Amino acid sequence: MVEINLKKIASFQLLWVAIGFTLGLVIIWWPMLNGTTLFNALFAYILASIGYAMGARDYVGWVPFLAIILVGIAGFTGRDLHQKPAEKAFKCFTAFVIGWALSRAIIYFLLDIAFFRGSIAMLPFMFGSILLTGIVGNMAINRPNFRMKKILNLWHIFSYGSTLFVALFLILPNLIAVAGLLPTPPETPSTGYGSVDSPYQVEEFFLSPEYPENMTGWWDDWAQEQEWKVYVFVPVGLESESAGVAVYLHGYQGEKIEYYRDIMVSLAGQGLVAIFPQYVSDMDLSTIPSDYELNYSLGGSDHPQHLPRYTMALFGVDAGLDFIPTDSRVNQVLGETKLDTNHMWIGGHSMGAGTTFYVMSELLGRGFGSESFVVDLEAPWIHATQPNLMGNMSRLPDHAQIHVVEYETELVVDKCIGRWQHGRLLARDGGLSLPAEQVLFLQVPSDYHGFPRLIASHYLPSGFIRDALADQSYYPRIEAQADYIADSASGDSQSAESAKNWFMTEGEMTDLGDWSDGVAVNPITIVSSPLELPDDNPEACPIS
Repeated sequence: MVEINLKKIASFQLLWVAIGFTLGLVIIWWPMLNGTTLFNALFAYILASIGYAMGARDYVGWVPFLAIILVGIAGFTGRDLHQKPAEKAFKCFTAFVIGWALSRAIIYFLLDIAFFRGSIAMLPFMFGSILLTGIVGNMAINRPNFRMKKILNLWHIFSYGSTLFVALFLILPNLIAVAGLLPTPPETPSTGYGSVDSPYQVEEFFLSPEYPENMTGWWDDWAQEQEWKVYVFVPVGLESESAGVAVYLHGYQGEKIEYYRDIMVSLAGQGLVAIFPQYVSDMDLSTIPSDYELNYSLGGSDHPQHLPRYTMALFGVDAGLDFIPTDSRVNQVLGETKLDTNHMWIGGHSMGAGTTFYVMSELLGRGFGSESFVVDLEAPWIHATQPNLMGNMSRLPDHAQIHVVEYETELVVDKCIGRWQHGRLLARDGGLSLPAEQVLFLQVPSDYHGFPRLIASHYLPSGFIRDALADQSYYPRIEAQADYIADSASGDSQSAESAKNWFMTEGEMTDLGDWSDGVAVNPITIVSSPLELPDDNPEACPIS
């Protein structure tokens, strides 16, 4: 009878572990049941996880204290409920907690390998603490069973021992960080580039263009349901006769302005009128032959998706340019200041960097950027190799100032893509090369010295994970670039030269400040020959 009862106890607790484990995975299987892809489900969870972890940073020092209290409460409750009416319910509850925490721990481990790369300490610590709470509570209420049948005793040792190991593996490596005992990153700059106080306040506008059938014909069902917009950010209080223009092109599935609003405000806050066109990431490729052979070459490809993406992006830019002088609200903000496209900033992130080559070429062909011109490519992804879409870099003006930026903890795109694209820009597609000091290849490093850890990831330029490293390495740099264009447009050549020196030379741009204990944060590196950089694969970046 004792053996039978013990087996029953073990079986119903395992059932609740399974229920908790299944519900812990709900963030994956529920969106997929509703038609979302595994990638999109995981990406949404990644965004939510980062939000939770960054929010919990405000409670550094308190989190371990609360975890100790929670574990203690679970242990004492389990002890006190033994052989009481609520005993079974507590066993089920703690088993459920163990299952839920185990599933979230597994998801975290997988995402940490592919994405987080040790950048998040709060999340694993909290999952480990919840798992430990369930273990301690369950052990406390099941403790008399440990003395029963030998085989069940071995089962208890294995099951509790393995889950306890997982909990401690999540907790211990992150304990010092969440306890607030590590140095903290440098503060956001209090003055100058990257500080909270920009020269101008910014107002945001948007329009919803009517896209032609040659673009909408590519849209899948999801794209057909969206209201595609073009956002325009306008500085308030301009007194100059003219203002330069900025164009920003988003990354794959980065259509939401929330991901890049901080960037647009930074650009416009320096005195530029900034345009953000939404354009499709995914589309209906049912018309493409199944035997279509995709070819990659030196940072480019001939993927059919380039055509609808690039043409829609340019259409959005043109719609924004038409909107600016004709919208009464925009004109009220601009006053007497007119848009001067002879002064231009253009940049993109990931897929947007590849898109930049086409859009930039088309705008340069119209004479844009003829007096001052800046290009900024962050964590670049491929450009098109089709002749009508790849862009013509021989159009780059002699005065072009260019940044191509690689992030150390890059796990999304091949680093060689940006290195090849740097070479393409430098050589101007075989035309007369630009001076090397005008085409900089930058490496932004990670730094694990303190907490929060500074992780130079693919998504650092996206606003949803804005952190201290972005505040030091990204926003000051693009604000200096924007200031250079704005000063050039207003005729302030001295200030323009000062801004250009800031972002095109080693010094203030590459210095990322100090940790709270005085140790310097790993600085940005300017690389003169990126194709010669060592890589995991010596053949990773062939030059032909």
